[in-house]
Amino acid sequence: MSKKIRYLISSLVASLGFYLFVSLPYSSHYYGLLVGVVLVAFCFWFGLGIIFSQSLYIRLMSVVLPVGFFVGFGLFSALLPQNFWTLFLTSLFFGVMAYVTFLVENLFLVAIGNRTPPLYRAAFTVGLMIVLVTAFFLFDSLFSFKLIYWLNTIFVFLISMLIFMYIFYSVTIELADDGKDKNFWIYVLVPSFLIAQLALVFSFWPVGIFKGSIYLVAFVYIVSSLIQLEIRNRLFKKNWLTFIWITVAVIVGIVLTTSWR
Repeated sequence: MSKKIRYLISSLVASLGFYLFVSLPYSSHYYGLLVGVVLVAFCFWFGLGIIFSQSLYIRLMSVVLPVGFFVGFGLFSALLPQNFWTLFLTSLFFGVMAYVTFLVENLFLVAIGNRTPPLYRAAFTVGLMIVLVTAFFLFDSLFSFKLIYWLNTIFVFLISMLIFMYIFYSVTIELADDGKDKNFWIYVLVPSFLIAQLALVFSFWPVGIFKGSIYLVAFVYIVSSLIQLEIRNRLFKKNWLTFIWITVAVIVGIVLTTSWR
């Protein structure tokens, strides 16, 4: 069976699982979410052909993005009006995103061991876009629960850890030693702590659920961009100055668009 056929079959099965999940009664969503996570992870291990191969670290990193997207988009879709066309279109969108993610993860697996394929940079860019979309759905779903500020901080920290673990993985596989000389936890814990602190601020700042999620995603993009440049030893003065100005622009935008009434 060719790779593309496996990707297609796995994407269809994952899409069907997503359809069944969002079709469940609200009281059963959490059980369905757990089953869906296992299903999506298995579909990706099968599709990528790494059920019994590769290290545990690589197998886990290969499913962080699809599982995160399933959880975030699934919880987000559960808030939408439940009718056939909504369920069909959201499931179709999930299936398309799953197939694209398969293509990205396949190129990442090829890149392991310093065998960087020509399309690696394109795959990394697409993967980063999916990461940001996933982050938005996860943050938006989290803020929709209207939890107390310290729970928001903890959950955002955990979500950010997964995001930056994946960013570290997707960047370092391009390096000659797959990033073995880099301090994994520094690149994961420090940025996660920063994003969690922003979530703490936004728990008191009247930004709303949607805008608060967008702002957090903007900072995830800024921090992840700086991280990838630093890991690749390309964090030159003009680069970090550019992102400083972007950060200032985002902060000014937050202040100007906030209504305290």
